[in-house]
Amino acid sequence: MSKKLKVSFFLLCALLFIPLVSTNALSFDQDTDVNMRAEIIKDPRVQAMLKEDSINPTQVLKLIENLENENNPPSDTEVSIDTIKRDVIIDEVQIFWMVTDFFTVTYSQISATLLAIGANSYIYVAGSVISSVGTANARTRAEEWRDEFENKIYPNNLFYFGDPDGYLGDIDDDPHVTILLADLDDAAGVAGYFDPNNERSGGTSNTREMVYVDYDYNRYSVLAHEFQHLIHYNYDPDEYWWVDEGCAEYSAYLNGYALTTNLTEFARDYFQHNPEDSLLYWNYNDHENSENVRSDYGGAYMFIFYLAEKYGSEAIRNLVSETFGGPLGIENTLNDLGFSIDFNELYLNWVTALMVDDPSFGNGLYGFENLDISIDYELISIFPNTKTDRLNRFYGMYVTKLVSPGDFMLLEITPPGSYSLAISVAVHDINGWSISQKILDTDISVLINGTLVDTVYIITSIVTSTTPSIPLADTSQFGLGYTDSLDYIYIPGKPLTITTGTLNYQSNSWDFSLYDIYIEDENSTEVTDVSGISVYAQFEKSGSSLTTENLELSYDPSDKWNVYENLIYFFEGDYAISIVASGSSQYGELELSSINIAHILTVEEPTLSIYNDTALYVFVNSSYTQLGGWETFTEVVETYVLLYDVTDTPVGIFDISYSSSSNSWESDLLLMNEYNGEHYIKVSFKYAGRTVRSSESEHFQLEGEISTPTSSIAYPFLPIILVASLSVLIFIKRKKRIS
Repeated sequence: MSKKLKVSFFLLCALLFIPLVSTNALSFDQDTDVNMRAEIIKDPRVQAMLKEDSINPTQVLKLIENLENENNPPSDTEVSIDTIKRDVIIDEVQIFWMVTDFFTVTYSQISATLLAIGANSYIYVAGSVISSVGTANARTRAEEWRDEFENKIYPNNLFYFGDPDGYLGDIDDDPHVTILLADLDDAAGVAGYFDPNNERSGGTSNTREMVYVDYDYNRYSVLAHEFQHLIHYNYDPDEYWWVDEGCAEYSAYLNGYALTTNLTEFARDYFQHNPEDSLLYWNYNDHENSENVRSDYGGAYMFIFYLAEKYGSEAIRNLVSETFGGPLGIENTLNDLGFSIDFNELYLNWVTALMVDDPSFGNGLYGFENLDISIDYELISIFPNTKTDRLNRFYGMYVTKLVSPGDFMLLEITPPGSYSLAISVAVHDINGWSISQKILDTDISVLINGTLVDTVYIITSIVTSTTPSIPLADTSQFGLGYTDSLDYIYIPGKPLTITTGTLNYQSNSWDFSLYDIYIEDENSTEVTDVSGISVYAQFEKSGSSLTTENLELSYDPSDKWNVYENLIYFFEGDYAISIVASGSSQYGELELSSINIAHILTVEEPTLSIYNDTALYVFVNSSYTQLGGWETFTEVVETYVLLYDVTDTPVGIFDISYSSSSNSWESDLLLMNEYNGEHYIKVSFKYAGRTVRSSESEHFQLEGEISTPTSSIAYPFLPIILVASLSVLIFIKRKKRIS
């Protein structure tokens, strides 16, 4: 989504919700604010975070802030910028709120002295630190932090992640970032944090763009990490933890901090030894010493690193400013940059690159140019072989490495109880690497072959068949995610020879046939036993190598192996077809030609019959390439009448159905008692993964007793508007405060 489109989106949502949302800035009574925060801290969700993840104070504070925003809507009291502006003088003493106990999220006030000023920063040092180390030493340290921030961290993070004011604006009308060096909570092991509480007024807020760093920890990577959090929050307060933390860890690479072969500590010491950890969940409760949490940091870093290396700095910058979070936000970012790729394909390319790490082929997608990593795997060198109860997690990696497996191998995997299984197979033989990727639900079998094969990586992961979506509400993104234990059977075998028969596809009726398929075993004997072999036609959709459909073939003496099927239920697109045959220790595969499946439909302008300006009938004709297929089509299409007001806002939705007698689509009498003023309609057809709408009808007047509703819009628009309203609440809450 471009920045212009985002701005338009926010403005449209703001117009829709003017009656519901105050556009004034936030202001809080301090006692009320503190009491409310104390109650929120008691929330079981917050307590779980405090107990399990004391090493991640920033995200815990973000959770508290978001919960507080849910419970404390905007007030009508303006906060004047003049009351926030401040004159800054070196050696001045300021009072700051700071979290002094992260296990209870207790705020206390401390004094701090401004010891260094940069073009973009104020460096304050806590009074307790100055008393301990002396003013001269504290000033030297403050100036060192200032110089590092000004010369490296600020320009690098600004270039890759964006402006610290983001979409939300400058809370204190001062572009400087405040950096407070203090003794943080040693008991919780806090090295630094960003507190979104400071991004609003009142209560325990310092009302400024600000990060905290432990004076004694003395690692610049902490400042780079927390500064990224500040930037990201100001663009997208509700970003998923793994995306936000991946970007924050990536800032260490951008600034050259704490790296070994460009791996962060968490990637090197945790993720590469715990690759089964889910990329999409922030995990607490599996290993002692927070191993899973640290693996989360490492995995998120590796993913963002891959994204930046393959798609450029603009991809990261646009991802931060993309208001949709997680996988969908990543898809939007790449699609806006012209890369046609879905998240599942990106994910499988990433896990393959982690294992193969060879960017010399496949357009560089299967390796890294600027780092080295060695992911743990299970080694298999004896065949046949069976591995039972192997842990697979939701978007986590289970990896086996096959050494000298032979040139023909069949892998059979028990399907997961829920979701799908993504499989990436990387085969290295005399011709180099070849990569095959699939997402399958049932009958999971993988054919592995080559010429003088020496190494094979097999990577599996439980996934959704479409773009994954984890709710942000409550703590849905926290935990381990779905897990399952799967069995793997590695069967060395001999090839089956498949001879092409006859393929026929009638595009005007979707009728597909494949017959006279002849299969021979290694002894040149015809294979006819349907109980000992499975044969199916596999359809791979162009543009997404992971989308497949399988049709099972049967056998009879006249048509040999054959299938006859109607493909009306397939999504539109080009499909590459191959025949796959597998049996006990034998298999074969043969690529056939491709077909195009089209469902071309045009919906004409609807006509209306209006009664008393409060009710109407709708009629619409449509033309369709599959003539004679109307009866079948009506079973798979969803049709609606959409009512719009003069602002082009959808305000109502009604049913319309097919009439075989008139060969057109007709509605029942639609009552418009709730609508008033000028309107028009469109008719929507949804089928086979796409939606086609008619042009708008003639405009007409309605004279219902109630003006056009915008807060009780019928399905399916209500969920869309509700989602939009959440974005508007966040946007208005901050942006209007500085106007």
